[in-house]
Amino acid sequence: MKTVIASALALLISSTVVPAVHADTGSNATDQQVARDVRVKAARNGVSLSHVFVFSRSGAVTLIGWVPERGQVALAERSATTVDGVTSVNNLLSRGR
Repeated sequence: MKTVIASALALLISSTVVPAVHADTGSNATDQQVARDVRVKAARNGVSLSHVFVFSRSGAVTLIGWVPERGQVALAERSATTVDGVTSVNNLLSRGR
């Protein structure tokens, strides 16, 4: 499992090492702004983000990592879907130890 997460993380990080582009979602937000807004919204809704990575690419958001409580997995996804510029959410979060 750790290998899968590490591989996915490496792939996601390598795909973000490009200049910021505007998401084609009708929003003028850059991918970095969308990812930041997702983090802010989730934190305001009570999701612990200390072990969570948020990636955004043209409105498609990926959440990867772990949260301390099972309920926060779904809450993080619901929070992300309400952010302007988000078109889809790939929730790869799990409940941590």
